[in-house]
Amino acid sequence: MEVKSRKDFSWIFWIHLLLIIVSYSSFLYLDWIIILIGVISLQIYYLLRGGCDLTFKEFGDDKDTTFAWYYLSKIIPRLDKLKTKLFIRHVLPMVLLFAAILLQTTFSFKPLVDL
Repeated sequence: MEVKSRKDFSWIFWIHLLLIIVSYSSFLYLDWIIILIGVISLQIYYLLRGGCDLTFKEFGDDKDTTFAWYYLSKIIPRLDKLKTKLFIRHVLPMVLLFAAILLQTTFSFKPLVDL
């Protein structure tokens, strides 16, 4: 899939990147129960929509293309698209949830939003 370079760092890229940073750091400021609800909601959203609306807006309707794969493939040219999708959509949310549970229950870390 080839996307015109003028689209590579559009406003959608920056919004997407900001949302990713906020979500990937959520285990530091959200209670693990909120993260669990978010992970479940995200999986339902992916099932209903088939992917991310920001990704669709940026790259078109290819349901196998992910934001992470597209930009990482510029650095790692042979990066597998489907394995990246699996990791980003399923493995990474579980890792973030596990990190939140571990920090907050085992190490008594208190997030900013604590239930």
